[in-house]
Amino acid sequence: MVITVTLNPAMDKTLNIDDFNVGVVNRVGSIRYDIGGKGINVSKVLKNFNVESKCTGFIGGMWESSFKEELEKRKINNEFITINGDTRTNTKVVDDLNKVYTDINEAGPNISHDELEVFINKFKAMCNKDDIVVLSGGVAPGIEKNIYGTLTKIAKDNGAFVILDAEGELLSEGIKEKPYIIKPNDMEFELLLGKKFKNNDDIIEGAKEVIAKGVSNVLISLGSKGALFVTKDKAYYAKGLVVPVKSTVGAGDSMVAAFVYGIINGLNEMEILRFSIACGAASVSTEGTEACSLEDVQELLKRVEVEEV
Repeated sequence: MVITVTLNPAMDKTLNIDDFNVGVVNRVGSIRYDIGGKGINVSKVLKNFNVESKCTGFIGGMWESSFKEELEKRKINNEFITINGDTRTNTKVVDDLNKVYTDINEAGPNISHDELEVFINKFKAMCNKDDIVVLSGGVAPGIEKNIYGTLTKIAKDNGAFVILDAEGELLSEGIKEKPYIIKPNDMEFELLLGKKFKNNDDIIEGAKEVIAKGVSNVLISLGSKGALFVTKDKAYYAKGLVVPVKSTVGAGDSMVAAFVYGIINGLNEMEILRFSIACGAASVSTEGTEACSLEDVQELLKRVEVEEV
């Protein structure tokens, strides 16, 4: 079973506004709503790849029924904890005219000690041997920064593999429990290691430092420049693909879903990176935070080149 954890989901509201300007009245060309949050985004992509998963985390307030209805419509299993607070709304402003994309993300509801305890107990019961657990995204107020370390230990104690996609203290605390893979972007990785990278060689050396501390694999997304995949013995690089950009939200989540797909389908390291690059490119070509399709990814795969470095 694949389990995705979203501790601070959001209703993603995407506004298309040509020539968007701050401080003046802007006219919205179109609007769409998508249930979101990094773990949920991973589950949406996996569903399109014919991989079953189960979503968990916290939802509440005016959006709770919308989330559950949409997940059931997509036939994605979910066991969210209902909270007293309101699930947040994140607003994305897409200015196609100027190729500018703006995210306005809310902090999210406060999670009480009791709500967190209920979730942790459910998570303990949910994890089993050989499960793949995806821990991704930020957390709502009231949740301690070592939460991903706590959840990683629980999952590993139950025999599960953990993929961690977080930033800042959530990442630095989480890697102390040695997840199977981490997936920072280059800026998040610089923050983790407290250094600036001049080139890919510097990033690879940084990844090896993390691997030496017990993390098995490091996948670093480089935005339009592609991605690096580093294991204990090898490192691979793939250039990014040039595609029409409709939304930058969810590209990293698609790469995580690609890694899960690769594990389940027995892909080798180079194939996993190729698939990850194609998934990321397919994602940014899709409006809002809608999940990319397997057909789109397979078409883009033909253009991806991977080299050992």
